[in-house]
Amino acid sequence: MIVNLFVLFLILIIGKLFSNGKAVSVNSDANRKKYIKIISFILILQSGLRNVAVGADTYAYFLTFEDSKKTSWNQIYQAIIDYYRYGISKDPGFLVFEKLCSLVGNYQVYLFIIALLFFTALGNFIYKNTNRLSDVIMAFVIYSVLFYSFFSITGHRQTIATAAALYSFEFIKKRKLVPFLLLLLLASTIHKSVLIFIPFYFICLINKTKLIYIFTLLLFPVFMIIRNSLALYFQSIGGYKEYEQFEGAGTYTFTIMFLFISIVALIRNKSILKQNSQTRYYYNAFAIALLFLPLTWINPNMMRVVQYFSIFMLLLIPEIINSLGDFSLKLRNDARVVVIIVLIVLFIQSSSPPYGFFWEEMRLGQNYFIGD
Repeated sequence: MIVNLFVLFLILIIGKLFSNGKAVSVNSDANRKKYIKIISFILILQSGLRNVAVGADTYAYFLTFEDSKKTSWNQIYQAIIDYYRYGISKDPGFLVFEKLCSLVGNYQVYLFIIALLFFTALGNFIYKNTNRLSDVIMAFVIYSVLFYSFFSITGHRQTIATAAALYSFEFIKKRKLVPFLLLLLLASTIHKSVLIFIPFYFICLINKTKLIYIFTLLLFPVFMIIRNSLALYFQSIGGYKEYEQFEGAGTYTFTIMFLFISIVALIRNKSILKQNSQTRYYYNAFAIALLFLPLTWINPNMMRVVQYFSIFMLLLIPEIINSLGDFSLKLRNDARVVVIIVLIVLFIQSSSPPYGFFWEEMRLGQNYFIGD
């Protein structure tokens, strides 16, 4: 908790220093780019220096990494053939990636490679879709509070796949279907779930953004009712046993917060789209996230499906805040401060996973001892 809170305050303190800088305009391209690089570097260190006991599955990935050192290329080739011919195993591309990384360094280097891939993608995603330094600061605060446990310290496969999805967003905006599909198909060999991002391209071609958004908001309670059937369908097409029904699942805080943001975004829709027409993409992403959010009430791991679209929260929340400038700049600035305070309070009150550096001693999580 202490390390994570320290990183969160670094994001704010460094952002304040950049905001008060005299050398360049606060919202200059160079200023935003430099700030993004610094914070991305800090987040890479936070992820790459972690102990194998940090996160729900880091140690499990450590064991498979160590096994990959003993695996020959012939065995990997055979595994790929078996996958495409008989459907045995999953994610053959990850076997290749893992083996290549095992040749260049130890597991800690491997963690840094994954962190570099993801945070380079995230930094580019934020840079290409913001114009204000204040929006960038807000985006990183939201990430550290709501997405840290998903991307910084857990599943290697989906973290890599999500990086590809973030890069592919630029192809959506530029209407480049072929490179978009090629990138996601390649990423699907790392984690098949990324294929769920493909329909986003075609949904973004539809101009009736508000209509789609309202429709999905109305569908949300229906999907909550039939969520069991939806989960079974997703499990059948995805083939991942970790998405089976989990007794007691339910993400109350995230669900309420996501619905609140969605409703406020709908109320401020006209003003938000007027100030930035590109936000229609963010609305579309939220619409898809709303459809899959009920799945998290079957199994918390379903959040890994939602995250491909909920990460657009990093862009939409700042746009909602900026739209309040229609009333007054003071209201906009006060709202930004209030949101940051609420996020910090949520972070402190949450059961954030314990953090330790790789040179420290840490006990493995309880999930590794269940059934012993």
